[in-house]
Amino acid sequence: MQILIVEDEIQIAESLKKNLRDEGHNAMIAQDGEAALKLINEIEFDLLLLDSRMPKITGLEVCKQLRKQGNQTPIILLTALGDISNKIEAFNAGADDYITKPFNPKEVVLRVRNILKRFEKQKEFAIKTFNDGKIKINEKSFEMLIDGKKVNLTATEFKILIMLINKGGEVLTREEIIKKALGYDYEGYDRTVDAHIKNIRNKIKEVDDNLNCIQTVYGLGYRFTCKEDA
Repeated sequence: MQILIVEDEIQIAESLKKNLRDEGHNAMIAQDGEAALKLINEIEFDLLLLDSRMPKITGLEVCKQLRKQGNQTPIILLTALGDISNKIEAFNAGADDYITKPFNPKEVVLRVRNILKRFEKQKEFAIKTFNDGKIKINEKSFEMLIDGKKVNLTATEFKILIMLINKGGEVLTREEIIKKALGYDYEGYDRTVDAHIKNIRNKIKEVDDNLNCIQTVYGLGYRFTCKEDA
């Protein structure tokens, strides 16, 4: 597995790197959040170890940014702050686990192993297929594939698509989309939802011009019409 260690204390980072490599993982080091974000944009990592307090951009902020972008890579936050308020802050930011310094690198390796196992199991159940395997939707990696080709949806577009799919063929109203996909405080108009739907349709057509899975129900909203495989 490819793991990124984001830690400004080089001795700790090197110790984690050695222990993770002994476990059979490929491990890289970034010494601040800015460098980490650059690497994450270039390389697909299976797990991130983030020091919560670092120069430039903190690990906590990196975590928040990634989750906001729809990146669901497992994240373990490393911190010297062990009180309950810091733990709550970490989990609210989207962290999957939280380890307080000082720690034994062996414990970190065990936590990494357990989280990776859990996420691999989740992936098995996160993939839905439609139209006899033509369409694949992976909720964990935020991916839609048509005949193996990726549809480049934004995080918001993917959320809307999943909402349509989870309705099971029932109509999804614009109001539901605004509240659940765009947020309760969203102040845009209903037509903004129509624009998102248009973008999803256009991106699907870029991959397969004959595929139309989103039906407009005039005056109400939209419905996903492609048939889910048994």
